[in-house]
Amino acid sequence: MPIGRYNAILHCLLGVFGVMMGVWRFMDYCSAAGNNLIEEWCQDLPEEAQADFDVALKALSIAEDWRGMAEFKSLGRDGLCEIRFKSLNVQYRPLGYFGPSARCFSIYVGCKKKGTVYTPPDAFDLAKKRRSKVQRGEASLRERIV
Repeated sequence: MPIGRYNAILHCLLGVFGVMMGVWRFMDYCSAAGNNLIEEWCQDLPEEAQADFDVALKALSIAEDWRGMAEFKSLGRDGLCEIRFKSLNVQYRPLGYFGPSARCFSIYVGCKKKGTVYTPPDAFDLAKKRRSKVQRGEASLRERIV
């Protein structure tokens, strides 16, 4: 689906509902050097995939309850969850955790999934390690504007 169509869908929603204030906020993982690794991952995606990611985040941001939504899945691994979107026949699965505050979801790793295989292959461990670094003050989170 062309990017312009996604923008048209979002603008249509805005026109119907007025200014849509997100119920949820999203945070991106930033390295100790201050590099926003989630934004870097996103910028490396094809433009259509970037638009699809934005659409998935916008849908989640305005939903009170994510249970049952196609864009979200809890992985049952110490609170680890994935945001789900598909673009150009590729399944993308950015990984993260709820928090650090209420109505906030932090994205720690951008990844893809094919069958049961995630790329990068250590994505689950990497998400956990990055979360620990943030908790210890060795890395940070930066709000993603949705």
